Amino acid sequence: MYKRQTVIDSVLEVIGNVLTSEDDPEVYTSGATNILKYPELSDKEKMVDLLSTFEEKQRLEAWVNDEATDPEEHGIQVYIGEESPVASMRDCSVVTATYQIKEGVYGKIGIVGPKRMDYEKVVGTLESCMQQLDDIFKSKT
Repeated sequence: MYKRQTVIDSVLEVIGNVLTSEDDPEVYTSGATNILKYPELSDKEKMVDLLSTFEEKQRLEAWVNDEATDPEEHGIQVYIGEESPVASMRDCSVVTATYQIKEGVYGKIGIVGPKRMDYEKVVGTLESCMQQLDDIFKSKT
């Protein structure tokens, strides 16, 4: 069995390698079906729309590209329900972390879950990921 930190380190290393080697922005998603575990998110029509958002990615790309030029959207952002800029995520909460890859180039990592998620834990996890990604990108330059 893998230790949680070892798995996170491996994932972050892969993310760092992919992001520094590609010029075009790309949205990567993982674990989308985990959202099905929450009964408050069980409406079939809404769930199909949400999973389509993760699979097709155009709405996520549009959101990330819109925020990329807004300096107030850097760091940790929390969107609860109707605050979400992506309509299919308005029954969820979205917590994102924006980090600098290099001068003028940013990346974003996020967690989507139920409105009742443990925000303190999620924010702490994303802050840790931001720091680790920062360390990875600094070592690449």
